[in-house]
Parts: sequence; structure tokens; C-alpha cells
Amino acid sequence: MRTGMPDLDDVEGLVALDVDGLLQSVARAGAQVRAVAEAVREGALDPLSPLRPRGVVIVSGGSLVAAAASEFTVAMLAAHTDVPLVCVPSLPGWVGPLDVVVVLGDDAGDPALADAAARATRRRAEVVVGAPLEGPLRDALGGAGIDLSPRVHVDRRFGFTGFVAVIVAVVTGLSSVRFTGEVPGLDAVANALDAEAAANHVSRESFRNQAKLLASRMADTSMVVCGDTPGSVATAAQAATTMLAIAGVACAATDVAGASVAVRDRAGSGPADSLFHDPFIDGPAPAALTVLVLGVPRREWQLRHRTGTLGEAVLVVGSVKGESEQAAAPGSPMDTRGDLPADLEPLLSALLRVDMAAVYLRLIRGS
Repeated sequence: MRTGMPDLDDVEGLVALDVDGLLQSVARAGAQVRAVAEAVREGALDPLSPLRPRGVVIVSGGSLVAAAASEFTVAMLAAHTDVPLVCVPSLPGWVGPLDVVVVLGDDAGDPALADAAARATRRRAEVVVGAPLEGPLRDALGGAGIDLSPRVHVDRRFGFTGFVAVIVAVVTGLSSVRFTGEVPGLDAVANALDAEAAANHVSRESFRNQAKLLASRMADTSMVVCGDTPGSVATAAQAATTMLAIAGVACAATDVAGASVAVRDRAGSGPADSLFHDPFIDGPAPAALTVLVLGVPRREWQLRHRTGTLGEAVLVVGSVKGESEQAAAPGSPMDTRGDLPADLEPLLSALLRVDMAAVYLRLIRGS
């Protein structure tokens, strides 16, 4: 009879404890994106091609994951497209026939989504459905709308990448609207996510499994996740939400400056404080603080430069390449550009790595 909790290299023990199927669900990030890409190839978004809408309104209702995905995608794409992108929990009163409305969520019974679909259809706006097309939502549409509903079932806490794919497909599907920069290819994003999931598969040993290494670093510590651009900060916020929802770890999300303040306040006057700390006089010592810094390969040198004050920060750079190929050479000039559409792929890969680490941490802790 098996006793105790398995370690990260006990494959059979981890699989046996995964009664909710989280290991399979988190690994379907690429499948969610590929399903949207397939719907686009089938011509689902052809009606959007000739349109030059006044705005694209993304309604997320009560879904926190859909709202986070909307904020992330807008941070990545809004500056590079000539149509305004608006994230809202419910449909604004000004929406009309010149707008595209994206209904995004994981609950077909959400009243805000059904109301948005009904009113947008009544006002002759173009409606794209990125939520389960059933129940009240289906009735509200009355057979109208463009169907980009989820085709791959995952735990709703891992629906982030699918929602992002829907928004990217809608924005890039507006062929008559100018889009600057490299257009994110959904198939390339799906391939990158599949490669990240394979590299962090439960059967791979800890020493060559970045998600398992992250899980071991995050055990028994306080957590802060940060980024250095609006897109990476939005990614950090979703990563912190996943850490709490999956692993039960209270985790804060901020930018690099906020993380620096947290590290400075936690450190006190320096290492000597820990050496002379007396728990009977000074009280319990503060728990160790682990800082995860999410970034992309083109800004890795800059991130390492900026995070020098964060102590032993863990840099999570999403890429399908090996770690040795990601780092820029010493002395490379800082990349002062903010988020680029091409950064969407590595940031989603970095988020997937943290999501998988959260699942591993949940399993070894038995939570």
C-alpha cells in the first residue's frame, strides 16, 4: 500500500493522485488554440473579412478567466490594429450595427452573456460567440451569430488560451482593418504550446522538466509573479490566479518595480538579520519569498538587468528553444519596445509552464 505523498519523479503516484484529470486538462492549451484555427479554416469568420467596424467589444460576463484573457489580448494587440478593442463585463448601451461583439465565457447560463447576445443581435451588431453555445445563450441568439464556441473540453480554470485564440482570430479576421507588426499565427501558437506541454510532461524527470523545477522552487514559500510590460503583467496576474485556484498558494501579481519593493521590505537590513534572528524575542521569521519574472526571449537581457535587485528571482521565459538559446549575449542593447503581437506566443508558453507547475505542486501537496 502506498504511503505518504509522491515526489515529482514518482510518475505513477502523481497520475494516481490526479483524480480531477488536471494533468490532461492543462496540457490541452495547444488543442484549444488549434480548434479555433480549424474553425477559421472552415470559414467561420468569413463574414468579418469585409467589415471596418467602429469597435470590437469583448463581453466577458462573470468569467474572471475570460476577463483576464481579454485584458491580456488587448494589451498585446490594441496598439497594432486600427480598430478600438474594448473589454467589458456587460454590453454597453452605445453598441450598434457598426460594431463587432465578442461574447466570451465558460457558462452558457451567465445572464450577462445572454443579455449581451440578445441586445447585440437586436441592434444588428455582428456577434461572435466564444462561449458554450447552448441553453440561454443559444436561445438569446436565435440562430444568429458566428460560432467560435469551445470544441475542446478543459477545466474552466485552464480556458485562458482558448479565449485568447478567439479574440486573436476575430481581430486578425478583420481583413479590411490595418494590422501592423507580425500577425500571430494560431497554428504556430498551438505548436509552441504543445511543445511546452510535451517538455513538461509528467514522465520527464525533474532535472529536465522546467515545470517540475518551478514546482519545487514554489513549495513552502510566499509567491510574487511579475512582468515588465503590460502584456507580461497581465500574464502574471493570470498566473497568480491559477496558483491560488489550483495549488492553493496565495500569490501576488505586480510589475518588476512592485516586486523590487516587496523584496526590499522582506529582506530588512540584510542577511545579518537572519543570522541574529531570535524567534523567542523577534517572533517568527518571515517566510521565504519566491519571485517569478515572466518574459519573452527578445527582452531577456533587459529583464536580467532589471531584476538584479530581486535576489534569486526565477526568470520564466517562454520559448520552444533550449534555455541556452534564449538568453541574449552580454552587452546586448536593451529592447525598449513594449509588447509586440509576436510576443503572444512566448508569453502563453510561459503561462502554461506556470500552470503545469501549479498542477504538480497541488499533487505533491495533496491539496
